[in-house]
Amino acid sequence: MKAQLRKFLPWMFQDDNEIKAYMANQIVIMRNQEIIMRGMGLEPWTATISSEKPQATASLSSRFYLSSWAITTYAQLANKYTIRRYSKMAKKRIVIDAGHGNQDPGAIGPTGKKEKDFNLTMAIKLDALLKGNPNLQVSLTRRTDVFLELKERVSVANKMPADLFISIHANAASSSANGTETFYNRTTSAPLAGVIQRHMLAATGFKDRGARYGNFAVIRDTKMDAVLLEVGFISNPEEEKKLFQDDFQNRVALAVAQGICEYLGVPFDVQAPTVPGQEPVKVTPYPEMSVTVHTAAGSTYTGYNVKGTTWVPSRPIGELIGGRIGYTKGKVTINGEAVETMNIDGVGYVTARDLTKLLDARIFWDKTTPSRVEIYPKN
Repeated sequence: MKAQLRKFLPWMFQDDNEIKAYMANQIVIMRNQEIIMRGMGLEPWTATISSEKPQATASLSSRFYLSSWAITTYAQLANKYTIRRYSKMAKKRIVIDAGHGNQDPGAIGPTGKKEKDFNLTMAIKLDALLKGNPNLQVSLTRRTDVFLELKERVSVANKMPADLFISIHANAASSSANGTETFYNRTTSAPLAGVIQRHMLAATGFKDRGARYGNFAVIRDTKMDAVLLEVGFISNPEEEKKLFQDDFQNRVALAVAQGICEYLGVPFDVQAPTVPGQEPVKVTPYPEMSVTVHTAAGSTYTGYNVKGTTWVPSRPIGELIGGRIGYTKGKVTINGEAVETMNIDGVGYVTARDLTKLLDARIFWDKTTPSRVEIYPKN
């Protein structure tokens, strides 16, 4: 039996301890089956191994036990097991494409900022987050300010061949256009677009323009799951400003990295590696909120949206609106009362509602721009 398997299916006996253990177990099972059949007065039937089931006349016979068919069946199962195992073990290959470059600046914002620079920065940050993952192999179409034709970008991914292709862009239209969207071309790429859009939307805090069909060459002509990200509108003054903020870029890169890992079913380690020559990538996986305090000495601060709740830095805002802020056993106190606290980058944050409620202040969320919060002290 073992000689037959080695002759017809030599891959089963390659130097792999798991496969050897698996096949040894199957051979024991088949031998036990033959012993049982002999004890019942049935003779094992030997035949040339094939992938087909035995003829009906043979399968109905009370004299033959089709051990050869059993061997083939077990071999097929083992082969499927091996394919699944090696598919799971193989690194997933991802190509990150920074749109435009060199003489092609892409869209240009109101203050003169260029889309090509945003795209490249985001690609490098995304690469930094993913390249340390043992399950992934990451490549960039460009790492410097160079220009590649669309067909060259496609060729990089197709020749690899890659498992995923992610093209990064900033959108452009009128100065009032706004929002985040993700494009796919083939229906097979739609699930990837949906996952990336969900993660990216939470990080940007921009309007949800959805995961949508788009006829772009880089996602049309690539042969793997491919999406094109439009993070925000560089033509919109407010979004242009956000797009070039380091914290915003870090959050979006983190969100996209998490989306990629979720889609591929591989774990994601939030301990981001550093990029040579750059500051370590900060990991703040929350959408940013703009919190404005309306007092004579008021100012605008950065808050975060954590699962639908606005968290704000407690001390500067609390003291501006007349509160007494302290810390007791790791919790912020507002006028002596301890409240739920979150530590973000060493700063104590509290919920906006707790802060304003205890200090009798008024708080408003801008309906047209949900990421904007206005706080007014009591009259």
